[in-house]
Amino acid sequence: MSLNASPRRKSKFPLVPVAWGVAALLVLGVGGFMIFKPKADKDPYRTEQVARGNITKSVSASGSLEALVTVQVGSQISGQITKVLVDFNDQVRKGQVMAILDPQTYVSRATQGRAEVAASQASVAQLEAQAEVARANYNRTRTLYDKGIAAKAALDSDLAVWKAAQANVAAGKARVTQSRAALGATEIDLGRTTIVAPIDGIVVDRQIEPGQTVAASLSAPILFQIAQDLSKLQVKISVDEADIGQVREGQTVKFTVDAFPDDNFTGVVTQVRKQPETSANVVAYIVIAEADNPGGKLLPGMTANADIVLEERNNVLRVPAAALRWTPPDQDASAQQRGGGFGGPPGGGPPGAGGGRGQGGGQGGANRLNRIAEELDLDAGQKAKAETIFAEARQKAMAAAAGASDPQARRKAMRGAMEEAYARLEPILKPAQKDKLVALRARAGQGGSARGGMTAGVVWILKDGKPTPVRVLVGATDGSYTEIVDRSGVIKDGVSVITGGGPKAKVKARNPMTGGGRVRVRM
Repeated sequence: MSLNASPRRKSKFPLVPVAWGVAALLVLGVGGFMIFKPKADKDPYRTEQVARGNITKSVSASGSLEALVTVQVGSQISGQITKVLVDFNDQVRKGQVMAILDPQTYVSRATQGRAEVAASQASVAQLEAQAEVARANYNRTRTLYDKGIAAKAALDSDLAVWKAAQANVAAGKARVTQSRAALGATEIDLGRTTIVAPIDGIVVDRQIEPGQTVAASLSAPILFQIAQDLSKLQVKISVDEADIGQVREGQTVKFTVDAFPDDNFTGVVTQVRKQPETSANVVAYIVIAEADNPGGKLLPGMTANADIVLEERNNVLRVPAAALRWTPPDQDASAQQRGGGFGGPPGGGPPGAGGGRGQGGGQGGANRLNRIAEELDLDAGQKAKAETIFAEARQKAMAAAAGASDPQARRKAMRGAMEEAYARLEPILKPAQKDKLVALRARAGQGGSARGGMTAGVVWILKDGKPTPVRVLVGATDGSYTEIVDRSGVIKDGVSVITGGGPKAKVKARNPMTGGGRVRVRM
């Protein structure tokens, strides 16, 4: 082995600088990708497409199932049960024997009653014989009296004896009738020892066993319970007082039971009871609905989770309920700082048609006009024209209100003047201002009644990337979706409406120096 080791061959390229170079390239590449990659929209709007579908407005409540007719079979007499001839779920016919009480006591009473009737009849026969003797004596004495042999006193005495004998016969016959009546009552009680079914039905409850003693001294004990017909049942629903005003006879009831959670059953409201039931300070009313029992699945006593259908709309244009609640944050905050109303309260008169609180009508109208000008960003020329429009509308509303006979007519006249003012204002506005006007009008009329029982509302769509309001008529709702009608034709099947999201509202603070002015703070 050589003592001199051969020198190690040096690497042509050092490894450490190469590794650092590769790492630097990777960092630059990742950083460049993060910088230049497409950025997602900040605060995107959430939208959902409008579609046709069904809307069911209903009241949810709980209840229990009961047979249409339930009869409790009791006993009118006391005694010991000797036989029970039916059991649970047995089908019985009217007049069928169900149980027998020990009849010996009543048999003995009946025998005694018959003997009393016989004795009374024998007594009557004896009294009739005595009356016949008295009658013969009276006739004999009368003959002698007519011949001048018998005295008048003897004739009167025999007549009295005969009448007394007749009275005794009548009393005897009454005792016979009394004895027969007592015998009849005893025989009725004897018949009651046999318990029979009063109706056709099914035995749903049995509370006696052979050998059990029945005591009917105070009230009739319940022996059996019969349900007449289980092919139909009734649903006893407890409805809260807040919802009972919408419930009517003839409305459809859809319900489920815990035993068959996948099956849906249907009934019809047949009765809305007016007697309240109070529990823990909660007032409720009982609603009775009748339902078919297909296959005999439903049983009395089951708990029903019921929905009383108040209104059902099929194949209507509907939007998510959130779309009608959504408002651009900037406008929502602005409305809150201004008191929420545009040109007065919803359903009120036109802007300026009437004084505000603590000020005259002219001052209130001027304030409202200033609000309109600020909301719509009117320029000087537009504001001058708007002043003329609202002044005329104010005069017309006041004249109409003065000639109206009742408050409802006055409100109608003021609403008409308001709508006319809005219609005259629209042509002088720019496109962006018209969109704002639509939103403001919808907000002012929110909750006001419209044709066909519908109310005014507004939904927002994206137009050129910006929210644009569309006035609609709002109909029935099930909480998740709401029926709408858009006479302008903008909102139709497939159109996307805004349900949430969007940029956050800009904070607006009041200027402490001026009080009424605002300082815009950019986010």
